[in-house]
Amino acid sequence: MGKPETVRTLAAAFLATTLALGSMPEAYGQAAPAPGGGTNTGIATGSGGGLMDTPTPTDYLTRSIVRNINAASAECAAYEPVYRIDCLRQRLLDIARRIPKGKAYDEARQIVQRAAGRLGRIQAANLDAKAPRMRSRGNARMKETKTYTAVRKRNLEKAMEAARQVIEEAQTQLLRASENSEKRASHYRDIAAAVGSTKVLLRSI
Repeated sequence: MGKPETVRTLAAAFLATTLALGSMPEAYGQAAPAPGGGTNTGIATGSGGGLMDTPTPTDYLTRSIVRNINAASAECAAYEPVYRIDCLRQRLLDIARRIPKGKAYDEARQIVQRAAGRLGRIQAANLDAKAPRMRSRGNARMKETKTYTAVRKRNLEKAMEAARQVIEEAQTQLLRASENSEKRASHYRDIAAAVGSTKVLLRSI
């Protein structure tokens, strides 16, 4: 083979390798470490979905979950108290959808999802249909457009108390789940602490 053919062959091989590497999936803008090292290519993007079949918790993924909760809390705190239950409900549901699938985080995802559902029932029972809806400004981690509904002001204190109980129970469930596995203990405790911190939002004044 002559020199021109050799150069063309090497250039084609280099281009193919570059394209293959450039197509690898990413999460939150970077490839996530896999539990056993390297990168996990089963990740979905930060805008929705989660890892499939995640066997072991990782610091990277747990930090992502905690940061999502903290970002949701910061967003909801910016709204009037009457909108905060619905804001927290919708954002916890978004967060649950992003929690990786697989035995590592399944229980955490289910607990967060149940809490969102219970907040939804509180919201529905105390809905103020006449109040204007609040357009979401989004947050640092979740950019989806949302519309939040208000609870009736005369029911706000009662609704907030019920919502706090939901959050407290979710936090307790996460802490209990952490006792079932040494590998996930610290990870679930971190998630529990983040969930518990959202109680500060649920004050009527």
